Amino acid sequence: MSSEIEIVEEDGVAQSNDRESTNGIAVVGEDNLKNDVYTAAAYGDSEKLQRLVESERCNVSVIDNLGYYALQWAALNNRTAVSQ
Repeated sequence: MSSEIEIVEEDGVAQSNDRESTNGIAVVGEDNLKNDVYTAAAYGDSEKLQRLVESERCNVSVIDNLGYYALQWAALNNRTAVSQ
C-alpha cells in the first residue's frame, strides 16, 4: 500500500507533504524528519515515541493531516513492537 507524495521546492529546499512508501517502509529525507508520534511510529523508534507520549504529552489518538493514526503508520510499516 503506497500513499501519494507531493514534493514542493521552495528556495532550493525540497519539502514533502507526505511520506513515500517503499517496500512498506516510510521514506523521509534524513534532514526532514519530524519530531512527532507519526514519524516515530512509522520508523519504529519506540524510545522516541515513548518520550513524546510521556514527557511531551503528545497524543497518539489524534489523526495526522493525512487521516492516519500513529498506530496505522506503525502497522503500515511492519513495526510490530511499536504497534503493540
